[in-house]
Amino acid sequence: MVTFNSETRAGFGSSRRDSAECSVERNVPLFMSRGLFVTGTDTGVGKTTVACALTSAWAARGIKVGVMKPCETGDGNDAERLVAASGRPLPLELVRPYAFSLPLSPQVAASRENKDIEIENLQLAFQTLATDADWMVVEGAGGLLVPIAKNFTMADLAKQLDLALLIVARPGLGTINHTLLTVQAALTRNLKVSGFVFSSPHPEPEAETNARVITEHSAVPFLGLLPAIATENLATSAQTHLPRALALLTR
Repeated sequence: MVTFNSETRAGFGSSRRDSAECSVERNVPLFMSRGLFVTGTDTGVGKTTVACALTSAWAARGIKVGVMKPCETGDGNDAERLVAASGRPLPLELVRPYAFSLPLSPQVAASRENKDIEIENLQLAFQTLATDADWMVVEGAGGLLVPIAKNFTMADLAKQLDLALLIVARPGLGTINHTLLTVQAALTRNLKVSGFVFSSPHPEPEAETNARVITEHSAVPFLGLLPAIATENLATSAQTHLPRALALLTR
């Protein structure tokens, strides 16, 4: 877990409470937000690459983008990649309030280190970043129903932050079922789904067909396929392959 300094801790609750006892209802939005919550159908589907590409492209257009990876496990560097894509000196203790070494779900990783993830900390970090941003990009960990704390999932966090979802999925075999399940989980929780994108380092001959079938069964728009890209080409790749996703900012 990242330690908050006196400035970033200001305003945090002084008492440590289990998230299940949080005074705020988990399905009630706390903020009126402008931005996206990037989730996936699984871990390792390319959420960070998509989030960084979109962030870099928006930043290149002069948009002040705030980024956040609320919980990161497995000693990853997703938060650093997001900050680099934003082109702004955002403090990591706000971008990534919690980090754990084991590659497990946030709730389990925290428990293995005998720590708690305080939902209020995530809320305040987001609010602090959002006050100095035109647009927020928040990347979840794993899929939509990954638990953050007791009785609290990534879906609950997206709901509290009042962010629409962008679903990242693989383009190949199995993606129809995985993506439709994610959409269903989102809609039953009254979350808005702005669209879905595919991310893949390899060509997938059935990507177009799979995307069409997903949209037919969910009415969720397909916003493009992002192929393997080099870090220095993030903005260009997003502009080339994800123009419909980039247009979400103006809606």
